[in-house]
Amino acid sequence: MTCNCISEIQSKLPEHKLDIAICFSREQNELTARTYTPLDRRDNGKRETRSKKPRLFGHTFCPFCGTRYEPAPAEEGGAA
Repeated sequence: MTCNCISEIQSKLPEHKLDIAICFSREQNELTARTYTPLDRRDNGKRETRSKKPRLFGHTFCPFCGTRYEPAPAEEGGAA
């Protein structure tokens, strides 16, 4: 990961725990820790638990400093 916000925030809030997930990075070929947001249902306000429905939203950018977790993917179709 390009920033260390997760470890800094957790050291400042020892009695709380951030929601993080361990993800495999194909570009860097390693496991990385990323923050995520659990999705809540609109009809009842509870966390999503139904099968075949998305339950988590993984962050592409650090929610604390805005640094991108992985390098931006290369765009297809260069100059002609």
